[in-house]
Amino acid sequence: MTIEKFSTDFLDASPVVEKIPSSATLRFKVAKRLVDLGFALMLLPVFVLIACILILLNPRFNRGSLMYSQERVGRDAERFQIYKFRTMEGENEECRFATQEKERIRRLGRFMRATRIDELPQILNVLLGQMSMVGPRPEQVKFYKQYTAAIPGYAARQQVRPGITGLAQLKYGYTSDTVGTARKLKWDLEYIRRSGFRLEAYIILRTIVFVFQRLINVNTKTKL
Repeated sequence: MTIEKFSTDFLDASPVVEKIPSSATLRFKVAKRLVDLGFALMLLPVFVLIACILILLNPRFNRGSLMYSQERVGRDAERFQIYKFRTMEGENEECRFATQEKERIRRLGRFMRATRIDELPQILNVLLGQMSMVGPRPEQVKFYKQYTAAIPGYAARQQVRPGITGLAQLKYGYTSDTVGTARKLKWDLEYIRRSGFRLEAYIILRTIVFVFQRLINVNTKTKL
């Protein structure tokens, strides 16, 4: 694969488009949806098990509800409610990055974020057809409007379902500024351009490796 050689120069004018030509075929699109459903159903028992564990742990280590929902922008700019395990105590502040609310994150919440366990409820969004296992990350409404106005071609990423994981997410992780978002956009558009079985498998396998590495490397010595 030549993915690593793709330019990350966010000043390049190539994203200035309304729609990115995709290499995805009808067969790939159908297979992708079937894989999405398969993975979501396979992870459903894991989701239920972790939910039961958190119900027991939250009263002491992360007081509050089990999950929360937040409005995000999906395919064709349609809005939907994304689901996550709650990692912060207190009331959720709308339209703020998680990095701005570190004081509300306890040790259990930090563990869930470090291992990406908090993202697991999004399999419900996959089952509902609002998200895919792989695709650009769905953005909050306020930031979507902000980035669409500030970054040429940003709206082009909305021509596919948003994903739990994605090429841009693997390369850059989370970002909380326009420059980082513009860099991630290049990878989102590259994913759309090169959509196919090989790239999908690459992203899924890299994500599995990433999650297992996080589980192994997380600081187990820190007590809840």
